[in-house]
Amino acid sequence: MTRRPAPPPRSVCFDVPDGHGVIEVTGDEEGSLLLLAGEPAALEANDGCGSLGWLAARVGTGGPGLSEVKYLTEWLGTPGLVPDPRTGQAEPPDPECLRPLLSLLAPGRYVMTAGLAPHDLRVVRPRALQVQSWYADEELALVTTDAWPPRDHRAVRGYGDRIRAGGRLPALVALFPTAGSSVGHLLDGHHKLAAYERAGVRPLVIRLAPQEPRPFRPDALDRARAALSNSAPGPQGDALGRVFSSLRTKPA
Repeated sequence: MTRRPAPPPRSVCFDVPDGHGVIEVTGDEEGSLLLLAGEPAALEANDGCGSLGWLAARVGTGGPGLSEVKYLTEWLGTPGLVPDPRTGQAEPPDPECLRPLLSLLAPGRYVMTAGLAPHDLRVVRPRALQVQSWYADEELALVTTDAWPPRDHRAVRGYGDRIRAGGRLPALVALFPTAGSSVGHLLDGHHKLAAYERAGVRPLVIRLAPQEPRPFRPDALDRARAALSNSAPGPQGDALGRVFSSLRTKPA
């Protein structure tokens, strides 16, 4: 039996004309840098040697009011997105549902899709600036931006009960450098992702990406290297150097 390729996922485009710029992603499929309040927070990149450098630092951010955040959290718990049983794709939600989060993005036009994650999902926990192996058969990697595994075990159990009961699945939100990238930064849903893993169920992911890739800014790369390289001595520092060299020498 010949297996037909899955149709491209449905997507919606939307503008963020009044974004505060707290959250921004630059790069493309070969590497990306997550900026929080203009400062480097997480860098993922291919160093050209069959491995990726996973780098992370944490910064504080401003954001919407508590009532808006609570509303968004509750909505993501049961967004009502129904994946197609054949393709795993779901109709993207109305961007207004995500407005508290979207208001933190850098201004610009974005693309949003939704669907079940592939079976080959890798969860990356950036720590100690370690370089981890990357395998081509992994279809999706999510870089965590909060404590992993999550510390609130009660919340994880609650989401797990909901997932195993069926019905409306909770959704994760991840920011990708391009719509076709296989590496994204997990903005919301760490407890949900842990619950999905425990239940052995593919998570429902809402994917956000700039419609046009944002090129790396040399000043941001310089700050990222200054902030992170001192914590990566020896071989890790050498790999980090290859990552930055690769990102700087990529053709425009």
